[in-house]
Amino acid sequence: MKFLINLNMILVSCLAMFPNVVKAEQILLLNLQYRSDTTTTREIQFYGNDIDPNSTSIDDSFSLKIDGKSIEVPEPLYRRLETLRRSFSYDSLSGGIQEPPQSIVSCNLGGPAEGMILKARYLTYNPEWKIVDHEMRPVFGMAENCLFKELYKPVNSNAREDARAVIEILNTLSLLGYKEIQ
Repeated sequence: MKFLINLNMILVSCLAMFPNVVKAEQILLLNLQYRSDTTTTREIQFYGNDIDPNSTSIDDSFSLKIDGKSIEVPEPLYRRLETLRRSFSYDSLSGGIQEPPQSIVSCNLGGPAEGMILKARYLTYNPEWKIVDHEMRPVFGMAENCLFKELYKPVNSNAREDARAVIEILNTLSLLGYKEIQ
């Protein structure tokens, strides 16, 4: 009987620590940067505990930070971001990411180049569909004036729409001013 009580105490303490372990293992999956010239003026980061957007688990855990402050959003919104990132996280669905064109068109606007860059955890698979490499890469750029030239975009039109949807969701969250998690 004493053995069962000790085992129960060990299990309870392990389960109490479990959320902290999951949270500690979270990986940056999406990063929306607001840019003014070369300075990042605002940053929204989406974290998860699994880099593979093709797998789901009851143990999936997500979090969101705006300018380094953790905020709480509804679970369906986390799932929506996770679903959208699938189409622009690797070459077979995104069609690759187009680099910004070297434009010769000039812009006579004064002031800083303003825009947003969405970076995603970009995956490389081997022929057996195992992830062999991953890195944060710019996948979509959105200009707020004609001076901003970092206009990355997925080749596939569906992936472009999904990247744009992620930008709109994250930008809206930023505008709503969600409360910081204490």
